[in-house]
Amino acid sequence: MKKILFLITLTLVLGCSTDDKDCCTIIDTGVSIKYINEDGQNLLGPVGRYTEADITIYHKINNEWIRYYKGNLDNPKGITTVERQDETYLVIFPSTTIVANNYSETKIEFSESDFDILKTEIDKNNSNQIITRVWYNNELKWEGLQTERIFEIVK
Repeated sequence: MKKILFLITLTLVLGCSTDDKDCCTIIDTGVSIKYINEDGQNLLGPVGRYTEADITIYHKINNEWIRYYKGNLDNPKGITTVERQDETYLVIFPSTTIVANNYSETKIEFSESDFDILKTEIDKNNSNQIITRVWYNNELKWEGLQTERIFEIVK
């Protein structure tokens, strides 16, 4: 019996040791977008043109657009809206599936005929996934790690 307890204790001690190199996982992928019209009015929210229910997210996987399917309790559609200084922003959690050269693509569909493409450069090291550049319809909108990933789109 003492041998069994010793083996269990030894296994727990050795199995629970940590390596400083793999101590943490960083997943930093959220992109915040404020949609406005040409007059600067916010298009999101209850009085805007778009609501969270109107928007569908697709991830490009194996060269096909796949509707976002990895729902979770907090953000089942891969998006959420947040309020910042009395303005509504859409937060998108883009695809982390690499299409080519460290880039992923996410389609933001507002209707069958109205959609935009979000392209992100992703730095994947060890277990970390961090977006380092963002393009919206092929226009570079954000790069670098010094500022928050946030920008405006006129629709």
